[in-house]
Parts: sequence; C-alpha cells; structure tokens
Amino acid sequence: MHHHPHPHPDPEVALLVAQCTATLAAQPLPSGDRSQLTALSQVPDGLSPPTPGDARRLAAVVTRLCDEQAFGQALAPAMVLARQHPSNAEFVFLAATCLQRMGQPKAALMMFAIAGLHGGEAYAAVVAFRSGECLAAMGHTAGAAKVFDAAIEAARHDPRWAALQQLAQEKAESLRADRDRTR
Repeated sequence: MHHHPHPHPDPEVALLVAQCTATLAAQPLPSGDRSQLTALSQVPDGLSPPTPGDARRLAAVVTRLCDEQAFGQALAPAMVLARQHPSNAEFVFLAATCLQRMGQPKAALMMFAIAGLHGGEAYAAVVAFRSGECLAAMGHTAGAAKVFDAAIEAARHDPRWAALQQLAQEKAESLRADRDRTR
C-alpha cells in the first residue's frame, strides 16, 4: 500500500479501499475523453460487477470515509461505484465530492453535471451549489456567481435547502463584490 501511507484503522474498510484502488488501476480511463461514461460501466475480465448489495455496502463505506474527511481513501471506492452505476446520482455525486475535496474541480464539475442529469430536482440545488464552488476554484467567477444564483432558485422550493440557499447567496454576493472591487 505505498500510495496510502495510512490505511484505514478498520481492516474491512482498508481492504475495500485496496480492492477498489486495484480495480481502478486495472482499467485506466483516458483523461478528458468523452468515452469516460461508456468506460464507466465496463468491468474488466475476471472482475464480476458487484451486486446491488455490494454497491450499497460500498456506498456506506464511501459515505463513512467522507464523514471522516478521508476523501483520499474514499476516492477509489467512490469512482468504482460511479463507473459501475453511471446513472445513479447518489454514487456519481459521492465521486464528484471526493474529486472536489481532493482539489480536482474540473473533474468534479463533470461528475456533478452527470449527477445532476440523473438526480433531477432532488439534486438540483446541491449540484448547482457544488458546481459553483468548482467554477470559483477554477477562477470562473462570473460563471460561478450565476450557478450560485441557480442554486438559490432551486433551493427556494424546498425548506430542507434553506441553509444551502443562504450559503449560495453569500458566495454569489462575495464573488460579485470581489469582481466589482477589481474593476
């Protein structure tokens, strides 16, 4: 385990991370290639695709690692889930979150877009918010502000997103203030 200097203390989690890392190494994706989505769902010979039960268990591990802020360890299992279930908004969103937290906003942005595509209204506000964060991190201030506006709109119809709506409002205003100061 040379690329994970600190394996997870839970041996089952550590094993899953190792297996997923090996799975990803066995099927590298061409970078920035549009065939990424078709490659997502192809499983190399000798590796049987996990059953829905396995997927749920893997998703629980990824969620736990994200809760522990262990995004580096969560990334491999999250990407395996996203590849094997490219139309599952929850799984693709988890992978996007890991990429974003690992400082890869461009890759994360594409994954958030895919999650939004498959997640529909349930994911609209949070996908717009995270996409705004990615655009801001990439230096696309005007685009980010617009996407935060979209997050505010999408959140308006659901009381559960009140805090996110407030945060999006603050981020949009802050981006616009920065832009106005630099003019």
